[in-house]
Amino acid sequence: MVDPVKKPDLNEQELRAQEEAQRATLGQHLKIVDDWIANMQDPVLGPVGAAFRAASARIIHHEGLDFGMSPSAVYHSFRYPAAPGQTSFSNDVLYGTEALDSRERLLGARTHEFIHALQYDTAAALHADPFNEASDIIVSPYDYILRKERLEQDAYVKGAWLCSLAVDDAPGVVAAMKGTPLPIDTFQDIRAKSGSLQEAFTAAARDTRNLLGTWRKNAPPSVIADEWHARALEEYARIIKMRLDAGDKLTFVRLAGEDILEIGDAFGPNTFGSNAADPTLTVIENLSPENAKKLAEINALLGIADRDRLPALDDALQAKGVTRAAYLDISKKHVGPARNDSSNSPAVEGSTAFNPSAPRPPAP
Repeated sequence: MVDPVKKPDLNEQELRAQEEAQRATLGQHLKIVDDWIANMQDPVLGPVGAAFRAASARIIHHEGLDFGMSPSAVYHSFRYPAAPGQTSFSNDVLYGTEALDSRERLLGARTHEFIHALQYDTAAALHADPFNEASDIIVSPYDYILRKERLEQDAYVKGAWLCSLAVDDAPGVVAAMKGTPLPIDTFQDIRAKSGSLQEAFTAAARDTRNLLGTWRKNAPPSVIADEWHARALEEYARIIKMRLDAGDKLTFVRLAGEDILEIGDAFGPNTFGSNAADPTLTVIENLSPENAKKLAEINALLGIADRDRLPALDDALQAKGVTRAAYLDISKKHVGPARNDSSNSPAVEGSTAFNPSAPRPPAP
């Protein structure tokens, strides 16, 4: 006797229909957003939208909808461990259903996360990442925090810049971006007072990190950089335990000025200038007492007593006889090896989130 085919219950059918409808809506929204991006013209640099589309289309591995995600969008960099035959380097962008609330919100989310994708595609320092199983060269805890701050400064500045060029096509984007660390009108004011676009980027990056707000429930107001640092420390503590438990032999490195400039070079003018010798590039302006305590605890666990005595990334690569370009290429192509069943644990992913609706800065 043939077993009867079990029909999905009505609720499951309705859920699937709803998800398909949301995917269709995302596709429609992305087409309009893509047209807005294509039309972006900078008064100094010209058709930057077309250049942005071409650069990002070449490197994004996957763009889709995640029904269980609360932020508007998330960029996934690496997965650890990578499944057998699966690349460790993700370079994926996923949207939460919140991003479907408006096309203008989706524009802000897409430009922000695509900047992150371009950063990771071009900067070797971002592949010295604890989530990247292809690399046993890992940035120190301090440099992971530093990197997080520079990544977000660059993405918020360039996201605001690009969205400011879409205001004629999408005037609602100004309101949609009001809750971000760098609202469009704030960037426009900074640019109007600056001598050049690059000067505006540098000023806007400082403004972005120092935005005051309440970023976690029941927490006191703090600058947004404190929240970036806290997230970085949480991520680092979680993944480094996994790497150590797996028996990975890691070399910890510090970042140099050229590593930060490489991040800023991903698209458009460099947010961080052009002077690799500028000491402020590799200095965190301030750490909250709580974050400083967590950093000290992780350093103690790893036996890092003096970050300044760690090798620079270039020194570690030279010791292996690998150039920056080769290191980047090897990392991008790495696939997970065959594993014993006991090691097939769920992967965790390095990620950055864009959530323009939360939290809003406090009233002055």
